[in-house]
Amino acid sequence: METPLHEYREDFRVRAAEAGMRNRLTVAAFCGYLQEAAGNHARELGLGIQELRAEGLTWMLARLQIAFSRPVAWLDTVSIRTWPSGTRGRLTAIRDFEATGPAGCRIAGAVSEWLYVDVAAEKITRLPSAFAELAPEGTPHVAMPPMPAKFETWPETVWSAEIAVRASDQDFNRHVNNVHYAEWMFEPLPETWSEMRELTTFDIQFRQAAHKGDRLAGEIARLDDTTLLHRIVRPADGALLAQARTVWTAR
Repeated sequence: METPLHEYREDFRVRAAEAGMRNRLTVAAFCGYLQEAAGNHARELGLGIQELRAEGLTWMLARLQIAFSRPVAWLDTVSIRTWPSGTRGRLTAIRDFEATGPAGCRIAGAVSEWLYVDVAAEKITRLPSAFAELAPEGTPHVAMPPMPAKFETWPETVWSAEIAVRASDQDFNRHVNNVHYAEWMFEPLPETWSEMRELTTFDIQFRQAAHKGDRLAGEIARLDDTTLLHRIVRPADGALLAQARTVWTAR
């Protein structure tokens, strides 16, 4: 792969609280690494959250697609490499990631979509014209398995769980941080499912924000023996807050 014009690297050592019951780095913790690396790089480029908030703007993650190659465990070091990889239209910024682990083995590749938001108006606004210059023609892209552009129609819910939003789930944007949605997507999943399968693909889309005090429902539908649909809804008003698609392989 060619070297991007603007590239950032950061290492993360897996902490005990980030390893699940099987001593594997959790999906939510990995999403946290990606978010941290993206934010730190944006700040180096003069487009960080704090710089934008001074102008009444912020970044909001719209979609994140991850293809996992192998798991990592407690005390392993995860190296994240990330770069702006382009735009879609005038509203969506694309950022790619490559993650490696011990001995340089590939852990995962990921592609993220970000929106530029006017905080006061709570409206998506156009990307700065200079943003396109960060990813000129020829900028490399992470190779990802084919993923549907749209999520499938929701079939019957097979597993569900209630979720109460805590004050600690909110970030400085004053709504639930995207990492918690990634965590909640797996809350209804029976242990028997993940004990027999390995997660290979995680595709999550963010739709609306949740806040402290909201009572949510996490729901999972089963498409087949390898593919699940996940969603977080707010029963009080029927709002769809986030949805995801996961693909698994047998061990």
